Amino acid sequence: MAQRSLFVSIARMHHISNPSKFRRLRRFADQDGISGLVKAGKPGILVFDGESQAINTFLEHARGLRYLDFHHVDTKLFSENINFNQNSRLNNGEAGLREVESMNEMICRLEVLGLKDWFRLQLGMKTGHR
Repeated sequence: MAQRSLFVSIARMHHISNPSKFRRLRRFADQDGISGLVKAGKPGILVFDGESQAINTFLEHARGLRYLDFHHVDTKLFSENINFNQNSRLNNGEAGLREVESMNEMICRLEVLGLKDWFRLQLGMKTGHR
């Protein structure tokens, strides 16, 4: 059986507030096999993992919702072996998006997975960068 790679991505938008769009976004994550975290409100932030094709499909679906100021910020290799410990994946590897209440909560969850510095750098939150 061939190993498959797992990637992690960040997307941001002006806000996530419309309940019907938010339900559709969550449904797309379930359908596309994406596991991730979402911060609703202003700004709207998504951090999610999955296989390359699943990420591309999810990003297409998310763009189709026409969120204001939607940007795919970055995607990077998360793991070479997709069958590694599910607890070391976003949302414990379960398909779908888990909502976090604040940016601080998101950063704390990402720190556990070793993604905090990458996340902060990509969103311009590190002093002296971007």
